[in-house]
Amino acid sequence: MVAVGGLLLFEFVVRRSALAWVEPVAVLLAAAVIATFVGEMLRDAWAFRLRLWRHRWPDLLFAVPATLSLGAGSPRGAATLLALRLLARELIDLVAWRPARPVLHALLRRPVTLLCLSFLLIISVGTLALMFPAATRDGQGAPFLVALFTATSASCVTGLAVVDTGSYFSPFGHWMLLGLIQVGGLGLMSITTTLALAFRTELSAKTRGAMRELLEEETVQGFQGMLYSMSLITVTLEVLGAVALYPSLALGPDGRPQPAMERAFSALFHAVSAFCNAGFSLYPDSMVRFASSPAVNLPLLALITLGGLGFPVVTSLLDWRLWRTRGLRGAWRFLPVHTRVVLVTSAMLLGGGAVAWLVLEWNHSLAGLSFGERLWASLFQSASLRTAGFNSVDFSLLGTPMLLLSLVLMFIGGSPGGTAGGVKTTTVAVLTLTFRALLRNRAEVEAMGRSVPAATVYRACAVTLISFGLLFGLAFLLFAVEPHLPFRELLFEAVSAFGTVGLSTGVTPQLSTVGKLVVCMQMFVGRLGPFTLALAMGLSKVRASYSYPSTKIVVG
Repeated sequence: MVAVGGLLLFEFVVRRSALAWVEPVAVLLAAAVIATFVGEMLRDAWAFRLRLWRHRWPDLLFAVPATLSLGAGSPRGAATLLALRLLARELIDLVAWRPARPVLHALLRRPVTLLCLSFLLIISVGTLALMFPAATRDGQGAPFLVALFTATSASCVTGLAVVDTGSYFSPFGHWMLLGLIQVGGLGLMSITTTLALAFRTELSAKTRGAMRELLEEETVQGFQGMLYSMSLITVTLEVLGAVALYPSLALGPDGRPQPAMERAFSALFHAVSAFCNAGFSLYPDSMVRFASSPAVNLPLLALITLGGLGFPVVTSLLDWRLWRTRGLRGAWRFLPVHTRVVLVTSAMLLGGGAVAWLVLEWNHSLAGLSFGERLWASLFQSASLRTAGFNSVDFSLLGTPMLLLSLVLMFIGGSPGGTAGGVKTTTVAVLTLTFRALLRNRAEVEAMGRSVPAATVYRACAVTLISFGLLFGLAFLLFAVEPHLPFRELLFEAVSAFGTVGLSTGVTPQLSTVGKLVVCMQMFVGRLGPFTLALAMGLSKVRASYSYPSTKIVVG
């Protein structure tokens, strides 16, 4: 730990020094950290042998980017990665320290508060990592505000950026962003599930109830099964997406051929960014240069859609026994109602958004493209507007009618239990079904032959109202601190940040310091979600055992 602390302190204190002894000392400390890590792994490899992966899988995962960074001629980047891993391990041991147990117990009684603090911790660690000299190509490290904004955007899987991600950050910085995107993509469910598994023996009945409310699982064993299935689905789909993208990413951001390792990392980075609905790209124009390439658009479109559907839906669709025994038509009727509602709503939003984009943007952002390219661009943007954040056309050319419709699509977002943000498709579906029941004068809200509980209707209304309130308040702050920027561009930026979309009309780098901090707040609040914030603020109480006499209130 002496070498780890020395390296981290050295990087922060004397990283900009021009003295001749600085670089040799940095390399020496880096070699000490790498030697310490390798020695530990060799020792445990002899002790655990074939069980090494089970006992040291986080270290092995960190070893992959560290080895690639070392092979690329950046020992300080590799050592910084390993130093962060060793430091994280010490912090985990500190949590288990006996004097810290009372504080931990107090937080465990408030799981959503602990969840918010965990997200803040991830953003803080990401900010510090991006400030390391190894994180930027100029060797100076990112300034605090740039690092904070980028780490928040990556952890909240938004994709807004104040600098060009590909040219500003080094390979080490790209690996850091990839890690933040992955953790942020799995986000609420993975962090909460990990906490439930780590402290299963210390969860009170009230805490378990809050966990069930967040994760929609009944037991801690259910949390564990969910975590395993989420991890397997995520890794499998991202690897398949990277393999599909690899042949099409032969050229780098500067237009020159990429070496095999850089090409593989670029494919992996964009696959993870697409599945996690992050929208970060290593290309300065996002995906504009690939607007006419189905080989790039189709894998990204599939990853964005699968990530936005939610893990419960993807898991039910992967139930091969259902499809084998029931067939295509029969299996549809036996899918959970939640899955069918998500699929129908998502298909309608995707198709409707694509048609609207094709018609409204024919002479704007789609001008100059062939008919086939316009179809691909319309479909891709319709999916990306639902919190993905990639763009294959220039959004500065967006017409006002499509911009207004884009605000609606960004506000809706993806589906529960996935990597997307927004108020969620099921919320909009329940509100639509409630409106239909009102028009038909029905006492109950129905969905595909089933009655929707009143609590679900109340929850959908609460999520929508809280979201509108939070968006209005944060957008008002942004307008107040940025009076010199156009209204429509700022409104688009506010909704994009709150919905964790990441699309921009180009005003993000023009924001002032206070404006960037307000956008960071919008991304953080939008990623946590309005209902999670409601639970964190104590708005979720035990149901009352009494009721008041009914009355009549005239509305409308």
